Amino acid sequence: VSTQSTGKTINTNYFIQTNLRMQVGTAQAESNPNAIYLESRYFWIAYTASVCFLHLMCSCAPFISITTGWLFTLNVHNIGNFLVFHYLRGSPFGSASDQGESRALTHWEQINHGKQWTNTRKFLIIFPVILFLMCQHYTGYQLEVLFLGLPSFLLQFIPKHPFMHMKRLFGINKY
Repeated sequence: VSTQSTGKTINTNYFIQTNLRMQVGTAQAESNPNAIYLESRYFWIAYTASVCFLHLMCSCAPFISITTGWLFTLNVHNIGNFLVFHYLRGSPFGSASDQGESRALTHWEQINHGKQWTNTRKFLIIFPVILFLMCQHYTGYQLEVLFLGLPSFLLQFIPKHPFMHMKRLFGINKY
């Protein structure tokens, strides 16, 4: 088929074949856009790059020591991680397609529809461990760094495990 305005030929067989494979009347989109972007490798790269950028900014400041820079990076990452993944609930996108299913779930509980030990969850568990170990290594395994970094590390690490799935400690964030 050729069009008169442009003179280009359009292959209609492609459109016919594509339409035969489509399911009309079914939703093609993810029901919760709050969790789908986390499965992308690009997110993993951006996540790693943002933490590296944070540490670079701490390292460039002339009045911040190496130990303080690593502690600041670790604690900001861990507290931010806890707030975003384990404290905030619902979907910020306001998607009408989930019919309020994600309203009571934290961001962590929405990842991969609650399925445990997926690649995304493994990445988000292993990354803080590596960051914590790097912080310890580059600060010379100082005891005060351990005492200042361990609470924030545990704050975001413990809720990621399956035994904490859909659990609320002391009624915090229950309603």
